[in-house]
Amino acid sequence: MKTTDFRWPFLIILAGVILIGNLAEPASLGLTSEWSDGTYRFAGGTAPWALASSVVIGILYSLLMVASSAKTLNPLPGIFQRWLAFWIDFVFAIMMVAPIFGVIPCIREWRRTGIFEWSFERNFSAAGDGWVMALTFLLSFTGILVYWAFPLMHGRPSPGSSILGYQITVSDENPMTFRRAFLRTVVGIVAACAPYLAPFIKRDRKRRQFWLDAVFGTYAVRLK
Repeated sequence: MKTTDFRWPFLIILAGVILIGNLAEPASLGLTSEWSDGTYRFAGGTAPWALASSVVIGILYSLLMVASSAKTLNPLPGIFQRWLAFWIDFVFAIMMVAPIFGVIPCIREWRRTGIFEWSFERNFSAAGDGWVMALTFLLSFTGILVYWAFPLMHGRPSPGSSILGYQITVSDENPMTFRRAFLRTVVGIVAACAPYLAPFIKRDRKRRQFWLDAVFGTYAVRLK
């Protein structure tokens, strides 16, 4: 299979996740801890359907990374598709990472109470809440960054960009190292989430690059 052949499987999974997420009972994915008006809230967990979708997304993602490269066409002229692909990828990244690492607080709460529950919520603190929160956040955030950096390193589209028919490639002879891909991912998230700090309109129209591409030596090309 070529990378472009994964468009429909990912679209079906995306539609399925959205549908099931709206029909199923609300469930905590990951972990939250907060103080509000003097009240402590510590909640977390996962759900069987979310774990199943995480496995399916992970399998499709892995197959996409080893699929045959599709033929590249002209550079992608605009940036709207790239912005839209970011948010599609954001959904996939959360659904692939959060259900897995949401198991961590479940297991920890199971050991504390002796009762296993897929999700929990309590209004009092317990020993170890801080390190569980830190570990879950660190692993989840790292997993999300790797989700975007890995396709850049291997010259493959992300699930979101494969749906929209393009991929990011390097514009120079320097290889896309892990450090370069990781930094581009971090800055790219800022560019997508905070356009008032990193305006999309500042771009080189002739080379089909905006400032993020110029900094990291990349550009977007259409896939056939």
